Amino acid sequence: MRKPSRTAVAIVMVCLSSLCFTLNDTVTKFLIERYEVTVIIFVRGVLAMPLLVAMAVTLGRTRVRWSPALWLYALRGALGLLAAYMYIEALKYLSIAEATVIVFASPFIVTLASVLVFHERPGWRTWAAVLVSFGGVVIAIQPGASAFQPASLLILACAFLYAAISLTSRWLPGEDNLWTVSLYGAAFSALYVAPFTAGNWTALDPGDLILFAAAAFFSSLGIGLGSLAYRSAPASTLAPFGYIGLLWSTGVTWIVWDTVPGAWTLTGAAVVASSSLFYLMSRQPPADRD
Repeated sequence: MRKPSRTAVAIVMVCLSSLCFTLNDTVTKFLIERYEVTVIIFVRGVLAMPLLVAMAVTLGRTRVRWSPALWLYALRGALGLLAAYMYIEALKYLSIAEATVIVFASPFIVTLASVLVFHERPGWRTWAAVLVSFGGVVIAIQPGASAFQPASLLILACAFLYAAISLTSRWLPGEDNLWTVSLYGAAFSALYVAPFTAGNWTALDPGDLILFAAAAFFSSLGIGLGSLAYRSAPASTLAPFGYIGLLWSTGVTWIVWDTVPGAWTLTGAAVVASSSLFYLMSRQPPADRD
């Protein structure tokens, strides 16, 4: 049986990472009515660390290691926290739909930056998949004219930060495994937000610990899987699959909240799915790098 290529494995990891982030957002939605954002991020990060160490030993048969690139994890953690702040701040003025469309510019930014930073040469299939998929997002969400206002610049900056996090994955040490990458992401997130948590602290309901643990699991694995994917394969190759998140969010919303997607949402999701499938099926051998 032929072993999957590194690029194929990276594509699967990007799709799973996107699913993990969608599930994290879903769990967080149940917590946001009772806890401040800083409290959620802090508790999520603290719970993630022992959880990831235990999983590394029992599932991965390995261990979390000390990384020589601690400075890089610290930088990525700061970028992630700043992106989260900008996103939440912009939501005071924009709807979720409008913010989502703008933040989905990130895969396009990743593709463009891969040319400028890593001198990759994405072909027409890559550019077509990125642009068509973004069109599918616009069709599904249909942002209004109110999206074009100063607050939109915060979301656009957020998209650039997410792209930077993806691109810096290329410099993560090759020996850092999934559990190591995930743990450092959770640790620096909790560390940076800790000073802002004290003034907003709310006593935790024991019944909510399972939700916090689920958020810790999904958010940490989302960071780890995405980071390993972009470390393993060309950024421009993986960028088109960043739009798979629209399919996950549509499906999860349907299943969890029993909200039947409208015609435009289904049409947009179909465009994204078709574009990703076309790109996947038409890709040339790895040597072509398209």
